[in-house]
Amino acid sequence: MDKKIILYIIIGILILGLLILTIFPGMIYTFRDSGVLGNSIGVADKCKPAPGYTEESWREHMSHHLNIYKDCLS
Repeated sequence: MDKKIILYIIIGILILGLLILTIFPGMIYTFRDSGVLGNSIGVADKCKPAPGYTEESWREHMSHHLNIYKDCLS
């Protein structure tokens, strides 16, 4: 009986996590870019245009996220 309850709790947590990631798909990138998941990205790397961006469009994107890219725009 206790094993079933634990299994249901684990399945519920997994389903809730998938729902959250479905509703907020950009959340993973937000955590990665903000440094919450670790600062594995150097300043020079995060200032380079991401694949699919031109230099101008990347600068515009960075200007919308000053709290993350302030080092790149100064």
